[in-house]
Amino acid sequence: MSNSKSAKPKLHQIITLVLAALTTIFMVFYGSLPEKYDYTVGSIAGQDIYAPRTFADIYETERKAKIARDTSPDIFVRSDKQSEESIDRVEDFFDLTNQERKNVTQAKTTQSPLTPSEASYQLSMNVKQTLDVDISSEEILPFFEMSNTTFTYIREKTTSIAELIMLGEINDEILVSRIDEQIDGFRESSPSYSKFADAMRAVLVAVLEPNTIYDEKATADSANNAYIAVMNEPVMIDKGTKLVNSGDIIDEHIYSNLDGLELIRESTFDFVILARVALYVLIVAAGCTVYLNIERKKLKVETPVFYLLVVTFLVTVGTSVYLSTISTLLCIVIFFATVCATYLGTQNGIILSIFNLLFIWPMYGFDPEIFFINLVGIILCSIFAGRTDKIINNAALIFFPTLATIATSFSYNFLIGNSRNEYLNSFVFTFVSCIASLVAAIGLSPIFELVSNAASPVKLISLSQPGQHLLKRLFLEASGTHQHSMMVANLADSAAEAIGADALLCKVAAYYHDIGKLENPEYFTENQHGGVNPHDSLTVMESVAIITKHPEDGVKLAKKERLPNAIIKIIDEHHGTTYPSYFYRKAVEDAKARGLEPPDINNFRYRGHIPSSRESAIVMMADTCEAAVRSMKTNDVSGAEQLIRVLIKDKIDQDQLINSGLSFDDIEKIIIAFRQVYAGVFHERIKYPE
Repeated sequence: MSNSKSAKPKLHQIITLVLAALTTIFMVFYGSLPEKYDYTVGSIAGQDIYAPRTFADIYETERKAKIARDTSPDIFVRSDKQSEESIDRVEDFFDLTNQERKNVTQAKTTQSPLTPSEASYQLSMNVKQTLDVDISSEEILPFFEMSNTTFTYIREKTTSIAELIMLGEINDEILVSRIDEQIDGFRESSPSYSKFADAMRAVLVAVLEPNTIYDEKATADSANNAYIAVMNEPVMIDKGTKLVNSGDIIDEHIYSNLDGLELIRESTFDFVILARVALYVLIVAAGCTVYLNIERKKLKVETPVFYLLVVTFLVTVGTSVYLSTISTLLCIVIFFATVCATYLGTQNGIILSIFNLLFIWPMYGFDPEIFFINLVGIILCSIFAGRTDKIINNAALIFFPTLATIATSFSYNFLIGNSRNEYLNSFVFTFVSCIASLVAAIGLSPIFELVSNAASPVKLISLSQPGQHLLKRLFLEASGTHQHSMMVANLADSAAEAIGADALLCKVAAYYHDIGKLENPEYFTENQHGGVNPHDSLTVMESVAIITKHPEDGVKLAKKERLPNAIIKIIDEHHGTTYPSYFYRKAVEDAKARGLEPPDINNFRYRGHIPSSRESAIVMMADTCEAAVRSMKTNDVSGAEQLIRVLIKDKIDQDQLINSGLSFDDIEKIIIAFRQVYAGVFHERIKYPE
């Protein structure tokens, strides 16, 4: 039933938003630029310099990575070939030993037999010549003092030990210790042969060689992995760490850190930072645009309010450029939250203020504390400022959000474990920010209302008070219209709540929708008394001119009294382009009686506009239904509902609701809401005795 064209934003609003986005980009850019220094390597620092944010110390990280790479141990891998060669050398040793043992046995039958000492010496020479191994004759003498059976056993055990040792990766550092471990095990398991253990050990120490070989590729990969591992876990410097003391010489390490933090002044414009800021702002703006697009049907903002909110938003961003240089906790985003919630309601106040906070966050170095504290402040301020059920005392609006933000500040610092000075600093700046924001928002609210002439909740609640000038006039000069307006307000309020429209605006607009009748109150039936009807002395067209003029008179009176634009629009639209059917039918009957053509219906129409919002359409239907049901003088709820459906269908047939944004589901909910109101009005009362 809504007109799609009416939901589209106006061109000047789109241009304003684009310009606001560009302005925000440049303000955030300049607000995010850190203080820069004209230093080179070898310069003398003129002041202490602290890290503006947590960052990775690339210079120190790379130094440690190079050390890790250069000190990475060489990689050796086990070689089956060398293992087999070592075992074969053990076998060769025992073959030579066995041969010498045979020589000793054969020499006993000759005239010059060999002694064991001579044989062991001869074996030592043969081993040196054959295996290129130095082993003393004393160490291998026991091999010539044992029986053949014992020799065979010792040979097998020694070979087995050698094979067992060579199964692992053996290098020079562990070879001897592994041999000792095995020999000690042999002593324990074979105590009767332990006297030969030293000889076995001597052979193994002399004959066995490490079975690992140097792996050049694995060594290079290991060194590279050690370098990468350190680079992947860089040395981090916390925000606030002192980088250089006043009077220090700027060395390569310090200069690298200052350059990495973009603290070294360059001769060219810093397009890199500008690009980062622009990307960030555009991403946040895209999120904000998606939200506004989703809410566009509900979020109908008048032009003055639109510009007021844009200016307030830019003031918040622009002020943060300066405030962020004083403290990362000095922020007035709560000011925007209060103003936004006042005109757009709690939900929009919270969401749009969070986007506002995201826009200015880079200027505060993405400090989580300011985001956390202001998020709580935004929610509390929006809830209080956006309430429409009653007027919130200004003291309460200041007290409770301030108390909440201070408590949030304390909780944050307690969880982080900050020092007493940090507690105090956070408390002071949080208190100042919140108080200043709220006092400014409340103090400037009269100026905002004067400039925007918007229907803020506070303004509407003020206008709803019975002591208001126009309501008092309506009560005294047109009491019937006053009663009618009160009933229309009840119907409109109930219907608006049923479909989620602005109930407060509907109710207050209903109070004032017929103020145009104050110009000629006696010409409207609800104000007539004693059976006197002034229309009896007027022609039909004179009566129509007076009746259809009351919306125009109402608009003039509303503008004179500076009523909000939203109410003025509803006054203008509450009859749309319909016509007073009673006078039109009377004119048709007169023309027929005279034998003339029926008069042009357009001459009887109200000269207003059809409803352009849900609230305006609700007031139109409530006004029509209240007047018709009152004239019907019935207490039958079903009959009243049937009449309501006929009247609303007539509005639809006359295309009065095509720009209202109402759906057929909304229409049904409105009818049910009207029925419930009349059910309360028509309920049976107790009859008291005389």
